[in-house]
Amino acid sequence: MTPRTPASTGTARPQALTSADLPIRVPLIHGETTASFLARTAVANAVELPRLLRALHKGRLPAAAADAQPGTHEVALTAESVTRLADLTGRKEDQLRHALPGLAPDRLHASSGLALRARTWSQAPGEPPLPACPLCLEEGAWLNGAGHRWRPCACGRRWECGDDGGYLIDTTPLPELGRALADHRALNHRVGPAGDAMVADAHQVTLWWWVNRQVAHAAWREREDALGLGRHRRRAAPAAVYPEAVRLAQLMNAWENARTAVVNADPGTWLTAVAKEFDVPGIADGREAEPLRTWIELHPPLGELPAEKAVKAAEGRWEQLPALHHRPEDRGPFQTPSCLRWVYGLPLTSTAALCPHCGGREPSCRWVPADDCPQNPSPGSRNAEAITTS
Repeated sequence: MTPRTPASTGTARPQALTSADLPIRVPLIHGETTASFLARTAVANAVELPRLLRALHKGRLPAAAADAQPGTHEVALTAESVTRLADLTGRKEDQLRHALPGLAPDRLHASSGLALRARTWSQAPGEPPLPACPLCLEEGAWLNGAGHRWRPCACGRRWECGDDGGYLIDTTPLPELGRALADHRALNHRVGPAGDAMVADAHQVTLWWWVNRQVAHAAWREREDALGLGRHRRRAAPAAVYPEAVRLAQLMNAWENARTAVVNADPGTWLTAVAKEFDVPGIADGREAEPLRTWIELHPPLGELPAEKAVKAAEGRWEQLPALHHRPEDRGPFQTPSCLRWVYGLPLTSTAALCPHCGGREPSCRWVPADDCPQNPSPGSRNAEAITTS
C-alpha cells in the first residue's frame, strides 16, 4: 500500500536565505545605520526584511526585530551575524565595518552565535538617525546621527534633520544657504576643526536669537516661508539661521585671533564690532548680547599669551580652544560639538535637568547634564554630551 502524502497546510517555513537570493548589492554608504543597510538590501532584492533578519538570527526572531523600521529602529548584530551578513551580501567584513558604525566592535550584540536584537532609537536630541539626502545617496537610507540633530548635505541642496521622526529640508529656493556652506568649508579649510567649532558655537547663538525673536527675525521668517515651512517654523529654524551663523563664526574667529595675540583683549570692543556687522546695537550692550557673553566667558581674554609651539597652524588653533570643545571624529561641516550647551527646544534661561555631579554649576551642565562634567568621576567618553546641542 502506498503511503499517503500529508496534505500541505500552507504554513511551510520558507527556505533558508542564501546569497543567490540577494543578487543585487546596494552601494555602501558611510555612516549608515545597520537597520537602514539591511532594509535597502531587502528592498533591492524583493525580500521581506524579516526574512533577511531571520537569516542572521538563530531561533525565533525577536518581536521588536520583526517590526523593525530603519527610521525608528537600529539592529545590533553579533560577530557571527556580521560574518553571515558578509557572506550573504558578497561583501568583505572590513567593508561593512568601515561603512556601518553599528558594526564597530564596541557596538556588537554580546551574545554568541547567530543572533541580533532591535531597539527603538532614543528621541533625546542628537540620538535619532538622519534621513539621507536622496540626491547624493539613496532615497530611504538613514544615517547614524552620531550626536548631531541636523546638518547640510554636501551637495548644498538638502538639510538632513533627525528631530520629529526625521525630515529633509529642500534648500534649493535659498541660494544663500549654499553660499553659507561654501563659506563654512572655507573657514574649516583655513583654520581646521577650530573653524567648525566656531560655526557650531555661532549656530547655538543664532538659535538663541531665533527663539527670542532677535537680530534677524524678519529675514528668518522670510526664509522659512521660502522653504515651505511657514507652518513648521521650529523645524526650519536650524537652516534659516545658517547664513548668520557662518557670518558670526567668522567674527568669532577674529576674537580667537585677538584674545591669543593681545594680552587682556577687550571683549567689549569685539561685541561692538559684531553689533556693527549685524546692525543691531543690542548685541553690544542689550539682551542680544546674553548668549555672546556666555561664549566670551568660555573663551576669555588671556592675561598671559600662550607659548609659541612648532605645530601646524590648524593644530595650534585647536589647542587654543577651551576644554569644552572636543575633537570631531570626522571632517566636514557640523562635525564638531559646541561648547555652548543649551538645547534648542528646551528652556534657554533655566536648567532643564540637574547634573548629579555638579548640580548645574559647571559651564558644561548649566542647562542639561553633560557626560564631560569635570566633576564626573567616571566620564566615560569626554567626546559625547548627555544631550547633544547640535
